[in-house]
Amino acid sequence: MAISLNIYDPKDKKKVVKVHEVEGYDLMLGTIEDFMDIIDMDKLDDDKEVAKMVIKSYKQLKPLIMDIFPELQDDEYKLIKVSDLVRLIVQIGTAVVEQLDFIKSSKN
Repeated sequence: MAISLNIYDPKDKKKVVKVHEVEGYDLMLGTIEDFMDIIDMDKLDDDKEVAKMVIKSYKQLKPLIMDIFPELQDDEYKLIKVSDLVRLIVQIGTAVVEQLDFIKSSKN
């Protein structure tokens, strides 16, 4: 599963100027662990709850997102919409579940 992140034009905030994309199965276990420390996986289907988690853990999310998207520049981080950040958290959560299921099944 691909995880994507839109970067918007600073003047025309509706125009996507770049898309960062990674495959979910490439996430490092440390990244998964950090993600699970700040995100309640049981609430990923509720956008309002995800938005609350994003606001509450904003400072912890930046290094996590920079780790997931190593080519993301600091100045690009400021050009991410909050609504896209909520969508991104759901994408990451889904990828985490898929990766943990894969690890679990490969041990059997």
